[in-house]
Amino acid sequence: MKKILLILSVFLVTITGFAQQVAPDNTKPYLVFDASYNLAPVASGTNTQVAIYYSNLNATAIKAVQFRFWYDKTVFDSPTVTYTGSETNSLFNTKVNTTEGSVTVTWVYTGASTSFNIVNGSMFNVSLPFKAAYTNGAVTAMAFTGATAYPAYGALANGTDTALGLQNYGGVFAEPVFNYAATVLNSPTNPSTGIPVILQKSSDGNTWTDVMTVNTVATGVAAFTTNLDQNYWQIRVKVAPGIVAPAAIAAADADMIAQIATGLQAPTGIQFYTANPNQSNGITVSDSYTVFSRLAQGLTAYPTTPDILFFTEAQYNTIAAASTDQSGTIPGAVTFLSANINNTTAANYYLLVLGDANGTGHN
Repeated sequence: MKKILLILSVFLVTITGFAQQVAPDNTKPYLVFDASYNLAPVASGTNTQVAIYYSNLNATAIKAVQFRFWYDKTVFDSPTVTYTGSETNSLFNTKVNTTEGSVTVTWVYTGASTSFNIVNGSMFNVSLPFKAAYTNGAVTAMAFTGATAYPAYGALANGTDTALGLQNYGGVFAEPVFNYAATVLNSPTNPSTGIPVILQKSSDGNTWTDVMTVNTVATGVAAFTTNLDQNYWQIRVKVAPGIVAPAAIAAADADMIAQIATGLQAPTGIQFYTANPNQSNGITVSDSYTVFSRLAQGLTAYPTTPDILFFTEAQYNTIAAASTDQSGTIPGAVTFLSANINNTTAANYYLLVLGDANGTGHN
């Protein structure tokens, strides 16, 4: 039964997605606006593209269409409409009314075939240039109804009019798609799982708004897909403070810290951070005691210091290659804020767990 329901749900999802470009019924031919369209990036010099689909689910052949649609005249300058079908024997005309933001379209088959029928699929494309003053904000959806009515007709083989349906599944606009992968690592071969990475946006670089939060998976990747115009928004990722890593800390770490403090082991560049959980006076017996005390008392966090510090990839590489303490110039971040990630698709970020001298990491 579960398999049947799963197959049915997949079928319904498939049909629902396809139905955004097809007629709602077989009573007449239709022209269709899809559910949504992606805006072009602002100030990119490119236009927003809107496809208008033709869909006829019955056997009646249609030889011509006439209709009118409306666009947001406050956002877009005069559009250009093109015929995108494959029929070369045709006459195509448009009339743009910038005062009310409408376009009247007529298309007529001019060939000799008596069996010709308009092919289903994308039939027209509307290329919409932004007005110079537009930067970002709400855009009114495309529409088949507006200020001045216009009859929508198809033409039958005998030269008479027939009803032409106009189906709008939404016609709404979304900002361009933004994809980004933030990978959080303990080391180059040890990804960190379960780190909540926050995607943020700002129009001025001062006030930031959370867009979405994605937890890192087993590969350490937090993958973001959303609609953000990188030409308008400043975009960054953030990791908030308060993440703990008790599973990374053990008595063996405290023992190793004590050996480093005694001089029995020389610290690596990474251990100048991980073996110094109290973050003062370098690596001393107090750091060993801090870990032993936390374990003995069953504490979930240190009294005054964080569990985790975050670093950029460049910072981590500097630390890992060093033989001396770099914390004076690279202290690490308790609250991690990346540089702007506009026009990039991926980056690696690193964390170090304080007290984790053995390098188990946050997993």
